[in-house]
Amino acid sequence: MLLVLRASLVLGLAALLHATKKDRAVSVKLGNGTGLKGKTVRLVLDPSVQPQIASRSASSISNLSLSPWTYRDTCVASRLPMRLSHAQCLTSGCLSLQGGGEDAALEAKPIYYQVLVLHRVPRRRHNKKGESKAKYDFRLGTEVITVGCTCVRPSVIPQK
Repeated sequence: MLLVLRASLVLGLAALLHATKKDRAVSVKLGNGTGLKGKTVRLVLDPSVQPQIASRSASSISNLSLSPWTYRDTCVASRLPMRLSHAQCLTSGCLSLQGGGEDAALEAKPIYYQVLVLHRVPRRRHNKKGESKAKYDFRLGTEVITVGCTCVRPSVIPQK
């Protein structure tokens, strides 16, 4: 039940954000529980209240780590969010605390995180005049992204 609620909230917000890309305003049809069922209102989203992500802080953390990483972006036009950043470990081992290269006793491993995404799927509708009108459905999905790298002890499997 909680997943359905989360999905509908994400879907609603994503649709609003997608619709407001150009003019920061969107019309929304209200549902049950508002006293205004079936009425359409115009929402104007204020870009100043959206959280600003400081890219410098993320890059400085990755450079200070004993297992440094860089980010690469993937862009998919039909996905919300369109751009996702993936971390890539720069070393196979971890940097030595004393300096002078990698410590062979430790390994650099990626940290994975699963995120919710929406995929825009085209849907064709015909109006009363027989004209085709492009509409979209949003399909909820998940993607696993790499958010950083960490140092771990190598896993040793004893031989029999």
